[in-house]
Amino acid sequence: MPTRPTASLRSRLKRFTLFQRIAIGNALVIVAGAVFGTLITVQLSNRAGTPWLIVIFAGTGILLSLGINFLIVRAALRPFHILARRLKTGPSGLDPARLPDPDPDTAQLASTLSSLVAQLESRNRELRALSERTITAQEEERKEIARSLHDETGQSLSMLIITLDRLADRLPDEAKDLQKQLAATRQLAAGALAELRRTLAGLRPAILDDLGLASAIRWYAHEHLEKLGVSTQVQVPDAPLALPPAVTIALFRIAQESVHNIARHAKAKNASISLHCADCLVSLDVEDDGVGFESGRADQLKQLGLLGMRERAELLGGGLAVDSAPGQGTRLHASIPLVDKE
Repeated sequence: MPTRPTASLRSRLKRFTLFQRIAIGNALVIVAGAVFGTLITVQLSNRAGTPWLIVIFAGTGILLSLGINFLIVRAALRPFHILARRLKTGPSGLDPARLPDPDPDTAQLASTLSSLVAQLESRNRELRALSERTITAQEEERKEIARSLHDETGQSLSMLIITLDRLADRLPDEAKDLQKQLAATRQLAAGALAELRRTLAGLRPAILDDLGLASAIRWYAHEHLEKLGVSTQVQVPDAPLALPPAVTIALFRIAQESVHNIARHAKAKNASISLHCADCLVSLDVEDDGVGFESGRADQLKQLGLLGMRERAELLGGGLAVDSAPGQGTRLHASIPLVDKE
């Protein structure tokens, strides 16, 4: 426990600003140096032929002055060092009352930083909540659009193809030109139906809801990589994964975007996709031997696909890491805990 005079001195020091503390400390060093330097000079002047004593005392005085000044400045700036360390802990660590002997300037700075950090955290939570609602609404809208296209447009095109087949069967053999026109029309309708199915697969593949995440990833990789000549290995659990719907959607969208990037940009010959679930954590790894890119500059280059994948994982309490370099391929690792994100 500090004595009463020491506590009183600390209480008085709290009233001085940082500038005043440093100025007073330096003034004391200068005054002490001048006084003791004068006394030592008077003593040495009475002695002749001792220049080495002058050098020793002068050097000692300089070192003492520098050392004392260093200690004074460090002690005065100590609250700033503590403030910088506590800035990482959030607003609670910036409470002026918890700082050791803060001067008025440091206390005001701590209070301002605490308020700013609290506002930033609040805005960050609001943005995350808004992003989560946006992604949820987007997925629901995709699901509704896919259902509408499948039930209405898809069935209409199927009925059109069936009708054209029936008309072709009823045409006489002599109507060669009309048969060719019907065949061309049927081919256009079949092409439109195939394109519609590809669009539906991108919006919301039915296999994801019917057979689960593992089957959907395997099918999507086959449809978009192996047909392009990219040798793809897919390792997924044999047993169906009982994952929350939000986790299933997030991992499928991450795998979908990864496959899309490989197909469009990687120029890869080989790719691998693996899905693992263990210890309340589900992870997805995607790797290719393509041209790669500077993964450290993904945010600066505004690669929205990577940013979107990372956001999906982080909203569920997980994370996403990308390791890539020009000419060395790309490795992506996404992990999501199977617990409440809160």
